[in-house]
Amino acid sequence: MTPRELKENWKLSYTRLAVFLCRDQRTAERYCIEGAEVPEMVLGYCWFLNQWFLLNGVTPPPFIFAPTN
Repeated sequence: MTPRELKENWKLSYTRLAVFLCRDQRTAERYCIEGAEVPEMVLGYCWFLNQWFLLNGVTPPPFIFAPTN
């Protein structure tokens, strides 16, 4: 799944997409341009987020905001 597909499927703003992808907004916008090169890791993460959203709704996975020790 591409960032663009994720954004459109879940009606995400660029700001929310950027937060979910742990990227800045300009990078998230660039990923959504037709024909943009998107790293494989980001494509995999978009797939993961789509699965997470199907199970939990559009909420961030806990590890995005959980403090690390």
